[in-house]
Amino acid sequence: MPGPDERGDETRGEAAERRDQAPEAQRGRLGRLFAALVNSEGEDAEPEGDAGSPPGETSSLDLEALSRSLVGSPDPMGALRGVVADVRARSEAPADGEPGRAAPSGFELYLAMRLDEAGLLERDVAMPTVSVVRPRTSDLFYLRVMEESLPWLAKVKVLRVETALNCALLVGRALDDPNAASLEELVRCEQRVCRSIVSQAPRAAARLGSEARGEWAVRSALSAGIEALQLPHRLTARFRTNVRTGVAAIEVDLVPPRAWASSAYVDGLGIVAATSEMRRRAASDYNLRLAVLLAAYALAVAPQLSQVWVAGVVDGPAGHACYYSARLDRDLVEGIDPDAPVDPWAVMAAAGATIEERDRTLRAVRQGFTLDEERFCPARRYDAVELSDRELSGAQAAALGCDRADGLGIDEAARRRALLGELCRQVGDSTAQSVRALLAHAGDDEPRDVRSAALRCVRALIDGTLEDDPLAVTEEFVDGGELARGTDRARELLARQDFAGAERAALEALESLEREGALRDEGDVAWRSFATYADRALYNRLVAPAHERCLLAPAPCLEALLVASAAALAQDRPDDALERARRAARLAPMSVQASLHLAQCLEAADDARGACEELCRALSVAHDQESVGLAYLMMSQLQWRDGHVLAAQACYQRACRNLPAPALVAGIAVVALLGQVGEATGAATEDAAESALRGAQIPLSPTPETGEALLEATRAAVDAELFAPARDLLRSLCSVFRDDVLFGVLRSIEAEPDR
Repeated sequence: MPGPDERGDETRGEAAERRDQAPEAQRGRLGRLFAALVNSEGEDAEPEGDAGSPPGETSSLDLEALSRSLVGSPDPMGALRGVVADVRARSEAPADGEPGRAAPSGFELYLAMRLDEAGLLERDVAMPTVSVVRPRTSDLFYLRVMEESLPWLAKVKVLRVETALNCALLVGRALDDPNAASLEELVRCEQRVCRSIVSQAPRAAARLGSEARGEWAVRSALSAGIEALQLPHRLTARFRTNVRTGVAAIEVDLVPPRAWASSAYVDGLGIVAATSEMRRRAASDYNLRLAVLLAAYALAVAPQLSQVWVAGVVDGPAGHACYYSARLDRDLVEGIDPDAPVDPWAVMAAAGATIEERDRTLRAVRQGFTLDEERFCPARRYDAVELSDRELSGAQAAALGCDRADGLGIDEAARRRALLGELCRQVGDSTAQSVRALLAHAGDDEPRDVRSAALRCVRALIDGTLEDDPLAVTEEFVDGGELARGTDRARELLARQDFAGAERAALEALESLEREGALRDEGDVAWRSFATYADRALYNRLVAPAHERCLLAPAPCLEALLVASAAALAQDRPDDALERARRAARLAPMSVQASLHLAQCLEAADDARGACEELCRALSVAHDQESVGLAYLMMSQLQWRDGHVLAAQACYQRACRNLPAPALVAGIAVVALLGQVGEATGAATEDAAESALRGAQIPLSPTPETGEALLEATRAAVDAELFAPARDLLRSLCSVFRDDVLFGVLRSIEAEPDR
């Protein structure tokens, strides 16, 4: 597999390279070298020339202690360079050298050798700034790059250093006493680890404890497996599932040959330098095993799946390339004994995989599928929930707080938006043609908002205030009207600090709706506005009274109310501002923006207690980081002004955790606040901060109730294949829990397809 970066990257001298690449006479030796890297024969043979442990006392490598020091180090790569230098110095010291300075163990020599081969000490490719973490899911080493972009060679260098650490970790777990093993034994063990990765599939599936059934469970299981598999090389994969039809698709990033180890153990020869061809063959063999492993794991953990499509790809400096593409069926995969030697080439041949190989080396091929094609990602998943009459099952209805899919709706213009394609085809360059097209949607059998929009556009075309351009007509049909234009005008006037003009424009924009009683709650009818599907689901679960019939207000309504309130407040009329702010908060009970403005109006009306109560209400249902941070920031200001310094400090710490620095500075007059509550970095401990918040009866946001409702609603939306709400809910869920497995599930949800 000649990845796009392979242009003679050998670490050996030119003479050795020419010797290994000599013609026929040397090919037998090359075959033995490759067999040592990828074959399972001879694993039990004793290494020749094994000198055993060095004479005399040797030191030992405590990999867990090294891990702790790297995780806590501001310069972990510098610390590793020190380890390599120390091992090298002690290994080269004479036997009768400095008293008490023990020779390094084979385990130390092994790690130092692999780090040296990874280019850790070389300066030709700059090592980016990294931090070392040990994710709880895999407990492997992970080098987190702190820079936004990374050249290809620097990326390979990071991967090689990470692989060196993880190989040492896995070899150390595989041997009873790695410090007592010789260097040759350790390298042989590493090669066995690479050849046996398929055997993890059934064990990894069993660790989940139960079979995965349904879209949510299957996606969660696949994401958990990708995070938890114990592999020497970093595993990066993307996937899609269609549990209804029993198929999954996985695209896995392959290990480029350049990232492979530069030396190997060969029976009869000991540890030798690996040629470029050896590394390509070894990488090809390992990369094929990845396909078998991922398919075997997916089919083992998800009994509803019958096929797994796998593509192995490399995204390098030359672009995207695919090196194999295969469909592995359950019958084929279940016939593989994972604990026996597995020939991945034979498995892929039996699967009819698209592969081009030369001398057991993968070559680029045309990828046989894409992750987002219809068989894996049905377009129906993104049908507008607002237009759906689909009944939800009992469990899904309880989790989402509604009996039908349209109970998750947030887009008041969905009906009009759904007609866009038809209107674009029907309207023309003449007024008469456009009027005829619009009148077709103005009948009494049309929904009220569609009929009203059609008639509005017809009047505007006839009186000449609307151009005959199809784009202008369709924009006016969906988002036009006096409300939208008046709100835009009010916003512009407010920005120019024409407060009287802004107030007048906002109230005029709302007047037509108020005349029709469109925003008035009566009986079981409630008019509401939502920014996200997550807000709507949480409103259904946590806020809405039983048997409420929720109608969606036009999107500009909330902004018009807030502008009218802000303009009144700026003109020193707090009572008018407060009345409109209350209406805005009632219209959008999940909007932190509306809550913050209401709290500001309450404070201006000398009702600090009411302001705190409103912020507490907002914090009890807030879920995204920005909303939580802004609410805590304002609460910190209120607590400080009331003399509750500990509560103010705790709120400010919470705000700092959730908001970037620019938002903190823009939120309130933080300079004065900092002088009282102190910098968050030197503030109270987390336990003390939580205790202060509880003592002040301020919610710890996001609350457990919000998190639980989000999780249940997300699971239900994914299982119901309502993917517009599901993506939104997953983003909020990831914001609350910051979990790698959840982020993997989020990435598995395809984007909305082009219609």
